[in-house]
Amino acid sequence: MLSNVSGNTNGLTIPTQFRGDMPATMEGKYDDGSSNAGPSAWTSYQQWDTAFSAYTDDSIKLTSEFVNSLKDGSRVTLTFHFRSGATATYHVTRAGSTVNGTTA
Repeated sequence: MLSNVSGNTNGLTIPTQFRGDMPATMEGKYDDGSSNAGPSAWTSYQQWDTAFSAYTDDSIKLTSEFVNSLKDGSRVTLTFHFRSGATATYHVTRAGSTVNGTTA
């Protein structure tokens, strides 16, 4: 459903096969299990258009605001919650100005 991708701090476009099921929300947590990741660090749930969006049927976009808020070198686990109730897990790591996304 989600694909591996590399990008930069201008944002990250994750190629996605939605199969008719669009995302509703996204959670972001550092791999320490207790720290939230993203511009809304007080919650693991991140705001649509501020942290991510999915307006097309072929990708999820992580905004520059989201990727620039990530700690350098720390892996983040994203959980995408879809309207059907399904979830998908994805990992993102920022290293300087490079951002890598990998499937879980």
